[in-house]
Amino acid sequence: MTININRYLSVDKNAYDACIGCLEHEYEIEGYNTNIRLHYLKFDGNGQPMVKALANLLYEFIIDYCISSANRPAQLTARESARLTKEARKLFRHPEIDEDNPDRTGEAGELLLFFLIEAILGAPQMVSKMELKTNHKDEVKGSDGIHAKYNQEDDLVDFFFGEAKLYVDSNSAIQAALYSIDDFHSVEMLEHEFTMVTKHFKYSNEETKKALTSLIICGEPGPKARLNHACLIGYNYKDFSTIDGGNPKALTENFVSKFQEEGLRLTRTLQKKIANMNCNHLSFEFFFLPFPSVDDFRNAFNKALD
Repeated sequence: MTININRYLSVDKNAYDACIGCLEHEYEIEGYNTNIRLHYLKFDGNGQPMVKALANLLYEFIIDYCISSANRPAQLTARESARLTKEARKLFRHPEIDEDNPDRTGEAGELLLFFLIEAILGAPQMVSKMELKTNHKDEVKGSDGIHAKYNQEDDLVDFFFGEAKLYVDSNSAIQAALYSIDDFHSVEMLEHEFTMVTKHFKYSNEETKKALTSLIICGEPGPKARLNHACLIGYNYKDFSTIDGGNPKALTENFVSKFQEEGLRLTRTLQKKIANMNCNHLSFEFFFLPFPSVDDFRNAFNKALD
Protein backbone atom coordinates (compact mmCIF):
# COMPACT_ATOMS: atom_id res chain seq x y z
CA MET A 1 0.00 0.00 0.00
CA THR A 2 1.25 3.41 -0.88
CA ILE A 3 -0.78 6.56 -0.24
CA ASN A 4 0.94 9.57 -1.71
CA ILE A 5 0.01 12.16 0.94
CA ASN A 6 3.51 13.21 1.99
CA ARG A 7 3.84 15.40 -1.12
CA TYR A 8 1.23 17.82 0.26
CA LEU A 9 3.61 19.42 2.76
CA SER A 10 3.47 23.23 2.95
CA VAL A 11 6.34 23.78 5.41
CA ASP A 12 9.88 22.66 4.69
CA LYS A 13 12.80 22.20 7.07
CA ASN A 14 14.54 25.33 5.79
CA ALA A 15 11.72 27.52 7.12
CA TYR A 16 12.03 25.84 10.54
CA ASP A 17 15.82 26.25 10.58
CA ALA A 18 15.49 30.02 10.09
CA CYS A 19 14.27 30.63 13.66
CA ILE A 20 14.36 27.39 15.67
CA GLY A 21 17.05 24.97 16.74
CA CYS A 22 16.80 21.44 18.17
CA LEU A 23 18.75 19.94 21.05
CA GLU A 24 20.15 16.43 20.64
CA HIS A 25 19.59 14.26 23.70
CA GLU A 26 18.87 10.73 24.91
CA TYR A 27 15.90 11.42 27.19
CA GLU A 28 13.11 8.83 27.05
CA ILE A 29 9.77 8.09 28.66
CA GLU A 30 9.90 4.54 30.00
CA GLY A 31 6.99 2.30 29.06
CA TYR A 32 5.57 4.62 26.39
CA ASN A 33 6.22 5.16 22.70
CA THR A 34 7.11 8.81 23.12
CA ASN A 35 9.55 11.10 21.34
CA ILE A 36 10.87 14.04 23.35
CA ARG A 37 11.78 16.95 21.06
CA LEU A 38 13.59 19.84 22.73
CA HIS A 39 13.45 22.96 20.57
CA TYR A 40 14.77 26.44 21.24
CA LEU A 41 14.53 29.89 19.70
CA LYS A 42 17.66 30.97 17.90
CA PHE A 43 19.33 34.26 18.82
CA ASP A 44 19.62 37.10 16.35
CA GLY A 45 22.82 39.06 15.72
CA ASN A 46 22.02 41.37 18.65
CA GLY A 47 21.64 38.46 21.05
CA GLN A 48 17.83 38.53 21.23
CA PRO A 49 15.65 35.38 21.03
CA MET A 50 13.89 35.41 17.65
CA VAL A 51 10.33 35.67 19.00
CA LYS A 52 9.11 38.37 16.61
CA ALA A 53 10.82 36.73 13.62
CA LEU A 54 9.07 33.43 14.41
CA ALA A 55 5.69 35.18 14.69
CA ASN A 56 6.24 36.90 11.35
CA LEU A 57 7.36 33.63 9.76
CA LEU A 58 4.21 31.85 10.93
CA TYR A 59 2.12 34.61 9.38
CA GLU A 60 3.55 33.69 5.98
CA PHE A 61 1.82 30.28 6.26
CA ILE A 62 -1.70 31.42 7.13
CA ILE A 63 -3.08 30.64 3.66
CA ASP A 64 -1.67 27.09 3.81
CA TYR A 65 -2.99 26.68 7.35
CA CYS A 66 -6.44 28.18 6.91
CA ILE A 67 -7.54 27.60 3.33
CA SER A 68 -7.94 24.15 1.80
CA SER A 69 -6.00 23.54 -1.37
CA ALA A 70 -9.29 22.37 -2.89
CA ASN A 71 -10.59 25.93 -2.43
CA ARG A 72 -7.70 27.81 -4.02
CA PRO A 73 -5.74 27.70 -7.28
CA ALA A 74 -2.66 25.51 -7.45
CA GLN A 75 -0.61 28.52 -8.55
CA LEU A 76 -1.55 31.81 -6.86
CA THR A 77 -1.31 35.13 -8.65
CA ALA A 78 -0.40 38.21 -6.62
CA ARG A 79 -4.04 39.27 -6.64
CA GLU A 80 -5.30 35.84 -5.52
CA SER A 81 -2.66 35.71 -2.80
CA ALA A 82 -3.76 39.11 -1.45
CA ARG A 83 -7.41 38.02 -1.45
CA LEU A 84 -6.75 34.71 0.29
CA THR A 85 -4.46 36.33 2.87
CA LYS A 86 -7.27 38.72 3.75
CA GLU A 87 -9.71 35.80 3.94
CA ALA A 88 -7.36 33.81 6.19
CA ARG A 89 -6.73 36.80 8.51
CA LYS A 90 -10.47 37.12 9.12
CA LEU A 91 -10.59 33.59 10.52
CA PHE A 92 -8.41 34.54 13.49
CA ARG A 93 -10.02 36.09 16.55
CA HIS A 94 -7.96 39.31 16.66
CA PRO A 95 -8.35 39.99 20.40
CA GLU A 96 -7.80 43.48 21.72
CA ILE A 97 -4.45 43.27 23.53
CA ASP A 98 -2.41 45.53 25.73
CA GLU A 99 -0.12 45.22 28.75
CA ASP A 100 -3.07 44.62 31.07
CA ASN A 101 -4.98 42.31 28.71
CA PRO A 102 -2.63 39.90 26.93
CA ASP A 103 -4.00 37.47 24.36
CA ARG A 104 -5.08 34.19 26.00
CA THR A 105 -6.33 32.42 22.86
CA GLY A 106 -4.57 29.36 21.54
CA GLU A 107 -4.44 30.20 17.86
CA ALA A 108 -0.78 31.25 17.73
CA GLY A 109 0.16 27.97 19.41
CA GLU A 110 -2.04 25.96 17.05
CA LEU A 111 -0.40 27.51 14.00
CA LEU A 112 3.05 26.92 15.53
CA LEU A 113 2.15 23.26 16.11
CA PHE A 114 1.04 22.96 12.46
CA PHE A 115 4.41 24.43 11.47
CA LEU A 116 6.37 21.93 13.63
CA ILE A 117 4.38 18.84 12.61
CA GLU A 118 4.92 19.61 8.93
CA ALA A 119 8.56 20.68 9.21
CA ILE A 120 9.77 18.06 11.70
CA LEU A 121 7.46 15.07 11.29
CA GLY A 122 6.85 15.55 7.57
CA ALA A 123 3.11 15.04 8.09
CA PRO A 124 0.84 17.32 6.01
CA GLN A 125 -2.33 18.84 7.45
CA MET A 126 -5.40 16.81 6.41
CA VAL A 127 -8.19 19.21 7.44
CA SER A 128 -8.19 23.01 7.53
CA LYS A 129 -10.29 23.39 10.66
CA MET A 130 -10.03 27.18 10.68
CA GLU A 131 -12.11 27.58 7.53
CA LEU A 132 -14.85 25.36 8.99
CA LYS A 133 -15.63 27.93 11.69
CA THR A 134 -19.00 29.66 11.21
CA ASN A 135 -17.87 32.56 13.39
CA HIS A 136 -14.28 33.82 13.70
CA LYS A 137 -14.81 34.12 17.48
CA ASP A 138 -15.48 30.39 17.77
CA GLU A 139 -12.89 27.96 19.10
CA VAL A 140 -11.96 24.98 16.95
CA LYS A 141 -13.58 21.82 18.33
CA GLY A 142 -11.70 18.58 18.93
CA SER A 143 -7.95 18.37 18.47
CA ASP A 144 -5.80 21.36 17.52
CA GLY A 145 -4.91 19.81 14.19
CA ILE A 146 -5.21 16.67 12.08
CA HIS A 147 -2.13 15.55 10.13
CA ALA A 148 -1.07 12.32 8.47
CA LYS A 149 1.85 10.81 6.60
CA TYR A 150 2.62 7.53 4.93
CA ASN A 151 5.26 5.59 6.89
CA GLN A 152 7.17 3.59 4.29
CA GLU A 153 9.15 1.58 6.84
CA ASP A 154 6.05 0.25 8.61
CA ASP A 155 3.80 0.40 5.50
CA LEU A 156 1.00 2.28 7.23
CA VAL A 157 -0.35 5.78 7.65
CA ASP A 158 0.43 7.68 10.85
CA PHE A 159 -2.37 10.04 11.92
CA PHE A 160 -1.30 12.86 14.24
CA PHE A 161 -3.87 14.68 16.37
CA GLY A 162 -2.49 17.90 17.78
CA GLU A 163 -2.60 19.57 21.19
CA ALA A 164 -1.01 23.00 21.58
CA LYS A 165 -0.51 24.45 25.05
CA LEU A 166 1.24 27.78 25.64
CA TYR A 167 1.32 28.38 29.39
CA VAL A 168 3.41 30.44 31.77
CA ASP A 169 4.24 27.23 33.67
CA SER A 170 5.59 24.13 31.90
CA ASN A 171 4.10 21.68 34.41
CA SER A 172 0.65 23.17 33.90
CA ALA A 173 1.06 23.00 30.13
CA ILE A 174 2.05 19.31 30.29
CA GLN A 175 -0.89 18.48 32.53
CA ALA A 176 -3.33 20.42 30.32
CA ALA A 177 -2.13 18.56 27.22
CA LEU A 178 -2.58 15.19 28.92
CA TYR A 179 -6.04 16.17 30.20
CA SER A 180 -7.02 17.16 26.66
CA ILE A 181 -5.84 13.81 25.30
CA ASP A 182 -7.73 12.01 28.05
CA ASP A 183 -10.88 13.96 27.16
CA PHE A 184 -10.29 13.23 23.48
CA HIS A 185 -10.64 9.51 24.17
CA SER A 186 -13.23 9.63 26.96
CA VAL A 187 -15.76 11.45 24.77
CA GLU A 188 -14.84 9.33 21.74
CA MET A 189 -13.67 12.33 19.75
CA LEU A 190 -11.64 10.06 17.47
CA GLU A 191 -14.67 9.04 15.41
CA HIS A 192 -15.59 12.71 14.93
CA GLU A 193 -12.05 13.59 13.85
CA PHE A 194 -11.86 10.72 11.38
CA THR A 195 -15.23 11.80 9.98
CA MET A 196 -13.75 15.24 9.38
CA VAL A 197 -10.96 13.65 7.35
CA THR A 198 -13.48 11.90 5.12
CA LYS A 199 -15.86 14.88 4.80
CA HIS A 200 -13.43 17.82 4.77
CA PHE A 201 -10.24 16.38 3.26
CA LYS A 202 -8.11 19.43 2.48
CA TYR A 203 -7.04 18.44 -1.01
CA SER A 204 -8.98 17.92 -4.25
CA ASN A 205 -7.55 14.46 -5.01
CA GLU A 206 -10.50 12.07 -4.66
CA GLU A 207 -8.34 8.96 -5.11
CA THR A 208 -6.18 9.91 -2.11
CA LYS A 209 -9.26 10.80 -0.08
CA LYS A 210 -10.81 7.38 -0.75
CA ALA A 211 -7.56 5.63 0.10
CA LEU A 212 -7.37 7.43 3.46
CA THR A 213 -11.03 6.71 4.17
CA SER A 214 -10.45 3.00 3.57
CA LEU A 215 -7.97 2.95 6.49
CA ILE A 216 -10.69 3.93 8.96
CA ILE A 217 -12.92 1.10 10.18
CA CYS A 218 -16.14 2.20 11.94
CA GLY A 219 -14.52 5.35 13.27
CA GLU A 220 -11.39 3.57 14.50
CA PRO A 221 -7.93 3.07 12.97
CA GLY A 222 -7.69 -0.13 10.92
CA PRO A 223 -4.64 -2.39 10.43
CA LYS A 224 -2.96 0.16 8.16
CA ALA A 225 -3.52 3.25 10.35
CA ARG A 226 -1.73 4.28 13.55
CA LEU A 227 -2.91 6.85 16.07
CA ASN A 228 -0.44 9.44 17.41
CA HIS A 229 -0.78 12.57 19.53
CA ALA A 230 1.51 15.51 18.74
CA CYS A 231 1.78 17.97 21.63
CA LEU A 232 3.36 21.41 21.73
CA ILE A 233 4.41 22.56 25.20
CA GLY A 234 5.37 26.24 25.08
CA TYR A 235 6.17 27.98 28.36
CA ASN A 236 8.03 30.81 30.05
CA TYR A 237 11.66 29.95 30.74
CA LYS A 238 13.19 32.20 33.40
CA ASP A 239 16.79 31.32 32.50
CA PHE A 240 16.63 33.43 29.34
CA SER A 241 17.52 36.39 31.57
CA THR A 242 20.62 34.63 32.95
CA ILE A 243 22.20 33.67 29.64
CA ASP A 244 25.24 35.70 28.65
CA GLY A 245 27.65 35.70 25.74
CA GLY A 246 29.06 38.21 23.31
CA ASN A 247 27.60 36.77 20.11
CA PRO A 248 24.80 34.44 18.95
CA LYS A 249 27.12 31.40 18.87
CA ALA A 250 28.23 31.90 22.48
CA LEU A 251 24.69 32.64 23.60
CA THR A 252 23.44 29.48 21.94
CA GLU A 253 26.15 27.36 23.56
CA ASN A 254 25.32 28.77 26.99
CA PHE A 255 21.61 28.29 26.41
CA VAL A 256 22.02 24.69 25.24
CA SER A 257 24.07 23.80 28.32
CA LYS A 258 21.26 25.07 30.57
CA PHE A 259 18.55 23.54 28.42
CA GLN A 260 20.14 20.08 28.75
CA GLU A 261 19.30 20.15 32.46
CA GLU A 262 15.89 21.64 31.74
CA GLY A 263 15.20 18.81 29.29
CA LEU A 264 15.84 16.23 32.01
CA ARG A 265 13.42 18.03 34.33
CA LEU A 266 10.74 18.19 31.63
CA THR A 267 11.17 14.48 30.86
CA ARG A 268 10.85 13.49 34.52
CA THR A 269 7.75 15.64 34.92
CA LEU A 270 6.14 14.12 31.84
CA GLN A 271 7.06 10.61 33.01
CA LYS A 272 5.25 11.13 36.32
CA LYS A 273 2.17 12.71 34.81
CA ILE A 274 1.70 10.35 31.87
CA ALA A 275 1.90 7.35 34.22
CA ASN A 276 -1.53 8.37 35.58
CA MET A 277 -3.14 7.85 32.17
CA ASN A 278 -4.25 4.60 30.56
CA CYS A 279 -2.54 5.40 27.28
CA ASN A 280 0.52 3.19 26.89
CA HIS A 281 -0.94 1.81 23.63
CA LEU A 282 -0.69 5.27 22.04
CA SER A 283 2.24 7.02 20.41
CA PHE A 284 3.29 10.57 21.32
CA GLU A 285 5.41 13.37 19.91
CA PHE A 286 6.18 16.10 22.46
CA PHE A 287 7.57 19.40 21.16
CA PHE A 288 8.98 21.48 24.02
CA LEU A 289 9.73 25.13 23.22
CA PRO A 290 10.62 27.66 25.95
CA PHE A 291 9.90 31.37 25.46
CA PRO A 292 11.02 34.49 27.32
CA SER A 293 7.25 35.14 27.48
CA VAL A 294 4.45 33.19 25.81
CA ASP A 295 2.27 36.30 26.06
CA ASP A 296 4.84 38.30 24.10
CA PHE A 297 4.87 35.60 21.43
CA ARG A 298 1.08 35.63 21.12
CA ASN A 299 1.04 39.40 20.96
CA ALA A 300 3.79 39.43 18.33
CA PHE A 301 1.73 37.07 16.20
CA ASN A 302 -1.38 39.25 16.54
CA LYS A 303 0.66 42.27 15.48
CA ALA A 304 1.79 40.32 12.42
CA LEU A 305 -1.87 39.59 11.63
CA ASP A 306 -2.81 43.25 11.96
